[in-house]
Amino acid sequence: MRRKLLLAGLLGTVALAWFVGPLAAQPDVQPPVEIPLPEPEPAPTEPETSADPVPPSEFPVQPPVEVPVTPPPPPEVVPTPSTGAAPQALGVMLGGIDKVAARTAKFEANLKQKVFYNTLIITAYACKTRPPEEPPESAAFLEIQERKPDGTTQKLFSGWMFASSPALNALEHPVYDVWVVGCKTAPTANTAPVPPNS
Repeated sequence: MRRKLLLAGLLGTVALAWFVGPLAAQPDVQPPVEIPLPEPEPAPTEPETSADPVPPSEFPVQPPVEVPVTPPPPPEVVPTPSTGAAPQALGVMLGGIDKVAARTAKFEANLKQKVFYNTLIITAYACKTRPPEEPPESAAFLEIQERKPDGTTQKLFSGWMFASSPALNALEHPVYDVWVVGCKTAPTANTAPVPPNS
């Protein structure tokens, strides 16, 4: 019996050597190398605020310093002496255009008298102009109405119009446009008399 057990153990050792021998003769197989992937960067977070407020003793607050602000003195405006008075206006010289017919017209309007330009009714209440030695400028206070086919009138404009800036305060109408050319003035009294022909 002991012989049989020894023989069986010997046969088992030979069989194991025969089975393990070819595996030991094979070259070593390296396991695959794992390449570490970069970790995603964390999203920026707001800085953490501490729950404990900073005691005010660490950061003393300086009281605001009042700086006296003195406004600059206003510029001195010296009016230029006028050698003559502004001429007195008797009326207004106006210009008009019919946008449909492409026709222009020039006409005069005496103060506080109605003037008709196609379907427009124009009344001049005042006209101001500068003396001759100053830069030229004329302004007129006008009221403009329109006659309707049914006989009624509609107020279109009331205000000052300036000769140097017609677009500043203009009449808004789809067909007609009216502007100030100048003031109709009375002849000045200080003009020298014309000598008679001899």
